Amino acid sequence: MILLAALPLAAGSYKAKVEPYDAHTVSTEVSGRIVKLDQRDELKTLNKVVIEIDHALDDIQLANDRRKLKLLQEQIAVKQSQYDSIKDLASQNRFTKDQYKTELLALKMQAEDLQSVIAQLEDTIAKKRIALHGQYLKTLYVRQGEYVAPGTKLMKVEDHGGGRLVLYIDAADRAILDGAKVTVEGSSGWKIEKAATSTDETYVSYYRVDLVKRGNVPLGGVVSVTIEKP
Repeated sequence: MILLAALPLAAGSYKAKVEPYDAHTVSTEVSGRIVKLDQRDELKTLNKVVIEIDHALDDIQLANDRRKLKLLQEQIAVKQSQYDSIKDLASQNRFTKDQYKTELLALKMQAEDLQSVIAQLEDTIAKKRIALHGQYLKTLYVRQGEYVAPGTKLMKVEDHGGGRLVLYIDAADRAILDGAKVTVEGSSGWKIEKAATSTDETYVSYYRVDLVKRGNVPLGGVVSVTIEKP
């Protein structure tokens, strides 16, 4: 019914529901059991970690790998010092110099591999802590204690820092849209974010146009929108 209301009422006149500026579903990229989630967070604007997936073993592995890397870096420093002390000495044969250099390069390669492992662990842990920053939690799809796999839908969130109007306008209004005067009932500051140049797949005779506005916008109401020639 809302979509139908966005279709023309008369030439250049439309009605549309004021939707949140943005809405999207958050899915997990990692697997594990949910150890933190509060159902009371639903229908609130939040600045916090909303869902946390168990990463205790990841934390232990990360701490161990960081200690290993520190020791490895100390080994590299010692081996580098040893190599620097002989590389220019004529009294040392080429075989000895090459041996020190090879050992040094092998240690550096180990350190690079370990740094890659650490970066992957840090990324995994970060993805197991899903936070919202000034976003509205519309719906939670999971519960604490539930096991989730990659791709599982976790929640639907909205950006209430503005509004969006989706119109489906006819060909005549689309032809004059560039430069047209677009008026939204009872509100100013709306801008055309995007306008289709081909007709909609569902409303085959109409073109989709999105109007957006940042700031405090009353959501959920239906407003009139007019499009007038410049």
